[in-house]
Amino acid sequence: MMKLPIRTLVLALASIALASCNKPRVIPDDELADIFYDVYLTNAYVDRQGIDLDSMMLYEPIFEKYGYTVEDLHLTINSFSKRKSARLSDAVEMAIQRLELESDLLNAQVADLDTINAIARRLTVQRIYFDTTIRMRSLSDTARMKRHIPIPRAGEYRVEYYYQIDSTDKNPSHRSVGYFLDSAKHRSKYYTSRYRRQTRDKYSHSFIADSSVVELVLELCNLNAKPKRPHFTIDSLTVKYYLPREEALDSLTALNFGFRLLVDGFYTPEPPATAADSALYFALPPRIE
Repeated sequence: MMKLPIRTLVLALASIALASCNKPRVIPDDELADIFYDVYLTNAYVDRQGIDLDSMMLYEPIFEKYGYTVEDLHLTINSFSKRKSARLSDAVEMAIQRLELESDLLNAQVADLDTINAIARRLTVQRIYFDTTIRMRSLSDTARMKRHIPIPRAGEYRVEYYYQIDSTDKNPSHRSVGYFLDSAKHRSKYYTSRYRRQTRDKYSHSFIADSSVVELVLELCNLNAKPKRPHFTIDSLTVKYYLPREEALDSLTALNFGFRLLVDGFYTPEPPATAADSALYFALPPRIE
């Protein structure tokens, strides 16, 4: 939310109040702070939306909401010069403090929602493929580096594994390749990445499948056109499926209410990733097959 400088706000409101004077009355400080609060919100919305409106059209409805006029505001602003115990900036500060308090509360609520979404995502992730160790020690092993993984439904699929290129491997380039195939064998979401040498490193990439996809193809090690004898290892190859956010939240709600949700006959949650998740997960009754 954009905060207007106090001087700018006061001048803008005071300029409107100069229009006329018909038996005005002084606005109490607390109500004046409420008016300033609404003015801040209105200005923030107008600026964000890029709306070009006359200031009279913006502020008069706010005054009317509280039963006052621009003349009342004019009198109130002038009255502060005669009141030694009060300042106009105090009313503005009250409005700012209210805005900051509500902003903090909203930020806390957003953080809570982010945490809930993260827990729902972790607890409902589905592992659809796993392989412990895959070694490539000869050129004939290159055929073993390709995997065809059925895709049961649209959504996000994350591929993760560790790899290591030994110093005895003389191939100049090692690449991972991944892509989707539809029923007509057309490719989509093609992705390639070059491996780092002589260190055990982690590969991780997310593929987003639409409803036409039937298969994920992984070429775990693609060498150059004239490959030499390799020495390459992959371990802990995992392909995970993540439910859409709404389904994950529904599943988390179902878990909290004491039963596990079966989504299209395809729901096998992984063990909890954190202690907080474990407390929630293991407090629930076991899944009924």
